[in-house]
Amino acid sequence: MTLRFSDILFIIVILVLIGYGIYFYLGRQRKDAINELEERKNRVMAVPIPDQLFTLKNMELSGQMKRKYESLVANWQTITNYQFSEIESAIVGAEQFAEQMNIFRAKRIMDEASEMLDETEAQVQALNVALQELLQVDTDNSEQNEKLLERYHTARKSVLNHSFDYGPAIETLEKNLQYIELNFTKYNELTTSGDHLEAREMLTLIESDISSLEEILEKIPAMYNQIKSTYEDSIEDLRDGYQRMVDSQFNFGEVQILEGIDAVQEKLDEAKNNIKNANLEEARTLMDKAEREINSLYDVMESEIIAKEYVDRHINQLANQLSQVSENIRYSGIEVDRIAQSYILHQNEIEQVSQLAERVRIEMTRFADLHQTIEDGNAIYSNIESSLKKIKKHADEIEEKQIELVDGLAKMNVKEKEVKQNLDLYEMDLRNLKRKVEKHHLPGLHESYYSLFYKVTDQIEELAKHLNRVRVDIREVEAMESALIENLNKLEELTDETVDDAMLTEYMIQHSNRFRYDHADVDAAITEAQYLFHKEFRYQESLAVIEKALRRVDQEAPTQVRRMYHKEKQNRIY
Repeated sequence: MTLRFSDILFIIVILVLIGYGIYFYLGRQRKDAINELEERKNRVMAVPIPDQLFTLKNMELSGQMKRKYESLVANWQTITNYQFSEIESAIVGAEQFAEQMNIFRAKRIMDEASEMLDETEAQVQALNVALQELLQVDTDNSEQNEKLLERYHTARKSVLNHSFDYGPAIETLEKNLQYIELNFTKYNELTTSGDHLEAREMLTLIESDISSLEEILEKIPAMYNQIKSTYEDSIEDLRDGYQRMVDSQFNFGEVQILEGIDAVQEKLDEAKNNIKNANLEEARTLMDKAEREINSLYDVMESEIIAKEYVDRHINQLANQLSQVSENIRYSGIEVDRIAQSYILHQNEIEQVSQLAERVRIEMTRFADLHQTIEDGNAIYSNIESSLKKIKKHADEIEEKQIELVDGLAKMNVKEKEVKQNLDLYEMDLRNLKRKVEKHHLPGLHESYYSLFYKVTDQIEELAKHLNRVRVDIREVEAMESALIENLNKLEELTDETVDDAMLTEYMIQHSNRFRYDHADVDAAITEAQYLFHKEFRYQESLAVIEKALRRVDQEAPTQVRRMYHKEKQNRIY
């Protein structure tokens, strides 16, 4: 499609109109933004700072107040002489570029003006707040001064009307009141001279002093009362209690109770002197120390009283126990001598009795010394209690060893009787085993069986000889019995195996006879088994030979034979 010249011209006109419209729109936006900046500048300049400065200028200021005012004036002059002018110049320049339709340059200058205006606005607001605070400080000071005066008069009235409660501290409190009153005078002088900021700092100092004074006025009576009603009363109680205990023949060794009481009193006197000078923190530290020392002295005295109660309750019991232990050891010596005539001893029992006797003698000597100390009135009962507990512990150990020794001796006679009774049973068991073998009419027994049988027989005879000695060695007897029991059990097991193997062999041979004519190997096995059975008495090997041959011709036969045999054996037992 080919465009005509008129069409192209129309398009160009349209584009120009659109571009001009956009440019005109942007220029209009810049003008509106410039107007907004102008309005912001006017609002900032409308803040009533000059009026506030004028008000302060007409006040007779001095000191910190005057220096603060002069600093704020200098800040305001900088803002008005420089920053407002720069902002105004920037706004005018932006207007000119906007009128020239140089919208981009106008935008850059407007941004710079907006930044300066933001910074200046913040400075003006801060300056306005500072000026308001300066104008308000005198009013705030007056209100605070009235409240502090009321608290001061209340405190002064308390000191004057309740001087008895504050004791020697009244002089220090009156000095504090005078010092606070002097600070009120300084405050008035500063206010009159126009230094309201310095006057505010003085009020802060006055408030701190009054708060400290109020705290002191509240604490001093309670601290004096605590010293008198609690601590000093406790001191008197300690002195009276100490004297009563001394009169009752209590002793405290290296602990010097009276010196400790005097040391506590010195701390309390020092605490009262600190209270007098209003050094309450130091006074409280001393009072806490005094309280701990008072409690420690009470603990020492109370521990002696408790210890004496323990000693009174247990001393006679311990005397009886030591006497009884000594008598038991004497009896043990007699018993050891008696037992030694019938038994050989291996534990040095005679020496043990001698050692126990020596130990109990030492403990009885210690006990006698403690008892004499009490009788002489020199007892420190806490030490006596500790010593009695040690003696009691040693006496218990001696008594335990003595009982263990006597029990060991008594067991010898019991063991001897027990072995003698068992000996009859062992002989009976041996005879029963012999009858069991004879009952089955075996062709003979292997040499190993006879060896074990005669060995058991010899052990029974040897054990009987040892039991018939004048002095029996129970330790040796126990070892012999243990070996006898072991071999007797082996013999019983071997007897059962021998009988079972012999009987099973006969059963297997009887069952195999039906196959011997048809199976040459079975016939040979029967011949070999019978030879081992009747000539060499090797029943276990004989059973193995015939059972192996029978299993080859009839897999289930050996199992059936064994089952049948054990069933018959079980029936015979029942």
